[in-house]
Amino acid sequence: MANTRKQRKKIPKKRAVKWIVSALVIAAILVVGAVVGTVVGAVINPPAWDPEALFGSETTILYDKNEDPFYNLYFEENRIQVPLSAVPDDLKNAFLSIEDQQFYKHHGINFFAIARALYVDITKGSLAQGASTITQQLARTAFLNPEKTWERKIKEMVISFQLESKYSKDEIFKFYLNRINFGSGAWGVQTASQIYFDKDIEELTLAESALIAGLVQRPNAYSPFKNPELAKKRRSIVLNTMVDCGYITKAQAEEAKEEPIKLNEKTIIAERYGYFVDYVIDEADRILGELGLYDDPREVIFKGGLKIYTTMDPKAQLAAEETYAKASSFPQAQSKSGQTLQSSMVLLDHRTGAIQCLIGGREYTHKRGFNRAVDMLRQPGSAFKPVAVFGPALEKGYTPGYMLEDAPVTYKIGGETWSPGNYDGKYRGMINMRTAVQYSVNIYAVKLADQIGMKNGIAFAENLGITSLVKAGRANDMNLSTALGGITKGVSPLELASAYGCFANKGIRAQHHVITKIVAKNGSTIYTHRPEEKRVMTEATAWMMTDMLQNVVRAGTGSNAQISGVACAGKTGTTQNDRDAWFVGFTPNYSAAVWMGDDKEETMNRTYGGSYPARIWKAVMTSVASGGSFSVLSGITQVAICQKSGKLASAACPQEDTSMGYV
Repeated sequence: MANTRKQRKKIPKKRAVKWIVSALVIAAILVVGAVVGTVVGAVINPPAWDPEALFGSETTILYDKNEDPFYNLYFEENRIQVPLSAVPDDLKNAFLSIEDQQFYKHHGINFFAIARALYVDITKGSLAQGASTITQQLARTAFLNPEKTWERKIKEMVISFQLESKYSKDEIFKFYLNRINFGSGAWGVQTASQIYFDKDIEELTLAESALIAGLVQRPNAYSPFKNPELAKKRRSIVLNTMVDCGYITKAQAEEAKEEPIKLNEKTIIAERYGYFVDYVIDEADRILGELGLYDDPREVIFKGGLKIYTTMDPKAQLAAEETYAKASSFPQAQSKSGQTLQSSMVLLDHRTGAIQCLIGGREYTHKRGFNRAVDMLRQPGSAFKPVAVFGPALEKGYTPGYMLEDAPVTYKIGGETWSPGNYDGKYRGMINMRTAVQYSVNIYAVKLADQIGMKNGIAFAENLGITSLVKAGRANDMNLSTALGGITKGVSPLELASAYGCFANKGIRAQHHVITKIVAKNGSTIYTHRPEEKRVMTEATAWMMTDMLQNVVRAGTGSNAQISGVACAGKTGTTQNDRDAWFVGFTPNYSAAVWMGDDKEETMNRTYGGSYPARIWKAVMTSVASGGSFSVLSGITQVAICQKSGKLASAACPQEDTSMGYV
């Protein structure tokens, strides 16, 4: 009986094993069948192709906030064909080293690399690892959509075999070098050489050849215009790979690594909307990358026939460009060494976060180059006080009438002493917060920051969207110099404009954005912006801060920003040694930040936040701002405050010492 029972227990296990094996076999057959079917289909019905397809494209159109087209994105206009014989050996070898070391040995496919990539793809459960040869890259960019699907991968291999059977290796290499995207509006090696170095490819040095070859993988990230340090690191990787492949010696590589990157400083193009378009392209690249629909989002942007709907207000953008084109906007605005100052500006609708206009520099010299409105981080000076001191103080219960003594003070920080001073060198005795804001009194701001704690100030600033603050490490912002805008990395004009928009928008932060919708060439909408709103302070805090900032424009350091018939609020900022000048402010509908300074952070000559930046802010804001005032918060009562005591004015307080405040 015991044996019989054991046998009965074993029978279900055997059956289970058979079922599992059968299921696995069936699954394997289905998978193999699907793969074989896809391969057969790709072979029987390959995509139609001819040499002309190697250079085809479909225009992408950008639309403004009124849904009117304002810009076409091409790639053909920036391509110059060159024969392979014109390409120097260093440039060819750089590409072969970093992109396809087995190019002249394989027949279009590197099966070892595919096996490695396949393993990574399977373990990750998605198409994540690339293994494309130069031939495959040409097949994909010329004849296929860059979608991440197995079917496309198989078609890519089929076309690669066809290319290899119809063309010689040199012909394929020539097609590739003339077609590939190098960023900054450059398609093909000759155009890349001209745009980046202002020379023909025959004149390229070894270091320049390595830099150009290194751009192909990530043209935007490795752009020497946008990220010179990252471009330099990428160049070193290419040079090291060339050494490993035996194309150059280690000594040659080390010498090339020491060569400074001398970029083309000429004005390549002068066109409208340039900086705004650049930011749209970067954001579209990011959005499409997050959607994961394409292998190469940047290529789809330039040849995919997309319709990209943006937030640009043409009236504001053109007003900004015209203002920046006028010499009178920058009279004698130079550094003390004689260098011409730079400037940037962002204007947005703080109610929605929509960026209406964007200027990344006084002249637009390079496509996809350095954009000072979004890429640059500079110290904001006193323009940071509302964000890191006064705003958080109001949120903790302080009022505009809170009194502190404006007198010399010394702090011990890290074993050293620090004695902050006021910009004008004056001391006013007992003053309230409203006066400190109006005249940008540093001593008051530092003392108030010491009371509320810089930790609270930084938390408040981050809640308003400031992302560049450093909270740990040897050099950090957890100190009182942050109260005066002396922050480690600095802040971008875009983030500072957006932060001020939170005051204007009654304490609500609307996430800034520049794209509202992206439509594919087949008419399907592949992206729609979803508004992101977050309350970052009480409405009372926002209102009191707005009220104080209006005084800055009415009769304080920002009086040059006054617009007749329009309620304006804002704050000036000038950093230590006059290296940066800011004006950041808002009307009931729009917020904007203007920065001015020298790219090398040299001291400026007679330039401060309340001068040229405030005037530029006014000139551009006038084009879009309409009349009206900031609505008074319900429950707020206007009263007379004694400026000497900070309390409600009594009969004992002389009339000349009273000011109007709110409780």
